[in-house]
Amino acid sequence: MITRPRPAPLAVLLCAVVALSLLPSPPAAAQGASADVDQYFRVEWSPEAVPRGGWAVEGYVYSTHPFRVNGVRLLVEVLDAAGGVENRVFGWVSGDVPSGGRAYFFVSVPRRGAAYRVKVLSYFPVARESN
Repeated sequence: MITRPRPAPLAVLLCAVVALSLLPSPPAAAQGASADVDQYFRVEWSPEAVPRGGWAVEGYVYSTHPFRVNGVRLLVEVLDAAGGVENRVFGWVSGDVPSGGRAYFFVSVPRRGAAYRVKVLSYFPVARESN
């Protein structure tokens, strides 16, 4: 009878670690419950004519969150004269918003509105920062 050599326990463990590291990781959950967003973020904006026709909303997102955040998703609502929503457009803040700081955004809208409403929908915390 021929006996095979048994693999060393360290080699088996190493293979298992490598195999597990190749599995895809679940995506990080976005933060941003409504009360949380309202507590930490303030948005200032103004309508802007876009060269070659069209309209956009541009402005700044101000953060008091204890973390530097990124992946900040915005909702821009184009309102009619009566305050009804004509269109909804989603946009992003490019890059990070530092804790206690601000970041610029620019979101194209399909038509000029009588008014606009802009709010932060979600974000990803990156790293705790001290103010």
